[in-house]
Amino acid sequence: MEAPDPRTEAVGPTTHATLPGLPPAWTKRTVLRAKAGAALRRLRLKLAGSRLSVATLGRAPSAVALNVQPDPFPGSVDEANALFQGRYRFAGQLLLSPHQTPWTLGGASAEWQEALHDFHWLRHFSAAGGDAAGRQARMLLDGWLKRYGRFDAHWWRPDLAGRRVMAWVSHLPLLLDGADLPLREALLESLVRHLRYLGRTDKGMAPGPGKVVALVGLALGNLALGQWGRPLARSLRRLDDALSGLVLPDGGLPSRNPSDHLAVLEALVRMREALAAAGQMPSVAFTRALDRLAPALRFFRLGDGRLASFNGGRPGDIARIEQVLALAAPRGKAPGRLPHIGYERVEGRRFALIVDVGAPPPPGHAAEAHTAPLAFEMSSGRDRLIVSCGAAPGLDENWQRVGRSTAAHSTLTLDDQNAWVSVADFDIGLRPSLPAMVTTATRNEADGQVWIEASHSGYGPRLGLVHRRALWLDPEGGEIRGEDRIEPRGRTPGRSLAFALRFHLAPDVRASLTGDGTGILLRTPGGDGWQFRALGGHLALEESVSIANPGPPRRAEQMVVGGSLDAGRVVLRWGLKRLDAKA
Repeated sequence: MEAPDPRTEAVGPTTHATLPGLPPAWTKRTVLRAKAGAALRRLRLKLAGSRLSVATLGRAPSAVALNVQPDPFPGSVDEANALFQGRYRFAGQLLLSPHQTPWTLGGASAEWQEALHDFHWLRHFSAAGGDAAGRQARMLLDGWLKRYGRFDAHWWRPDLAGRRVMAWVSHLPLLLDGADLPLREALLESLVRHLRYLGRTDKGMAPGPGKVVALVGLALGNLALGQWGRPLARSLRRLDDALSGLVLPDGGLPSRNPSDHLAVLEALVRMREALAAAGQMPSVAFTRALDRLAPALRFFRLGDGRLASFNGGRPGDIARIEQVLALAAPRGKAPGRLPHIGYERVEGRRFALIVDVGAPPPPGHAAEAHTAPLAFEMSSGRDRLIVSCGAAPGLDENWQRVGRSTAAHSTLTLDDQNAWVSVADFDIGLRPSLPAMVTTATRNEADGQVWIEASHSGYGPRLGLVHRRALWLDPEGGEIRGEDRIEPRGRTPGRSLAFALRFHLAPDVRASLTGDGTGILLRTPGGDGWQFRALGGHLALEESVSIANPGPPRRAEQMVVGGSLDAGRVVLRWGLKRLDAKA
């Protein structure tokens, strides 16, 4: 197979332009505005957690009627049995504590500890049922309340506190039936204090999924305590305000992180179920946000049903994704594009491909952003084929830095540098250095074929070069052709630069060079075969690593087209063709 020039194919007149990035753009003015806003929010959170504020959180009323809020997501009896045995597996890490409370365990990752403190695991005990499950759940709750029940600045972070409230109010029978009076009073007091604290931290929370989760927890707590008047109305109004500035017209979120879409949609599904159980209707703004988010979440699913790993996203648990979508919108199709956040999707016969054509996330939403312009991920059948290394959940900062780098994605790197330079900002976290990268993208469709052209200027300020990527896809024929160009923008670097066009393979994909060394044969676990060819550079099969899922890094491989850029210009053409027509 030759790697053809994609532009030799005539693609018809149906053209869509992707919006050129997310407002507000990264400028000196928007950075200063974001820093000032972050400083003000930090001050408000500090005041909400001050000794005086905590002292005025008060106690629970002497008598209150509790209303159980539904947990629409089922638990697992097997998981409950593991917890009975003191086997705590969260975020891919297993810690054993058969004879002591888990609240004092050492050696846990930050994600493991958050999962323990959010109490989502109560649903497993509810699924198991029985007196033993109730006693074990109450014992764990009692240990937490004695240590952190009145307040703890770290474990009462608003988004984590909101998740904890959701869990508590969804499993009140488990926690209260058979509980002695001191435990009942301690739980009720802590729940009331949680709600008062969340009500005070609203303006101290940055816009984003965490704020939505915190406000949903607050509203569910209001429903559980029978506060259906002004407290509930105020919570729902705050939630509407948070959603109106977060969910864009295409259903995308400014962070451009697929996992954030799942977290927000799951929270909204729980809120809608609770309102329905209380005989209340959600607002128009709430319904609009939920209706937009469901197709966007479907957009990010690859053939295995899990999510692509862009911008800090994690593949996630397929059962959880299926449950959220079944409750949000049982029927629906993934859109072909999310123009407001800069992604394109193409589905063909037994394959799906998603390409990132967007700019870096805007101020306040870029903390987990990856430097991966024009990267794509692809599945064949039910298997992942071409991916990124991943976001390193549960691993240390060094691994997370690796996962954010351009070289960890299926795109092109120059001079072994990231496509844009990230700056660690005290106020707003990681952000791109100025001037920020600019992206462009167009999509043409005709006769079932799709042609996508995109570019980014990330290397422009340092090297005076622009990366352009073109993709031609025949969804029915199982063929993908690509062209990556490096072109000068004004001045040229004046020296030879190494380039590497990378295609990271999923860890279970088998790869082998062809006999003549000009191609690579790929085979997925499901038996799908593909052949890769490239022109314009030296083709090699090299080691890679997969850090997409919780747990230790896994060995993987990557296809690399490498060479040197001498005159400020290079053209790389490549192709992927299915070898068998497996039905």
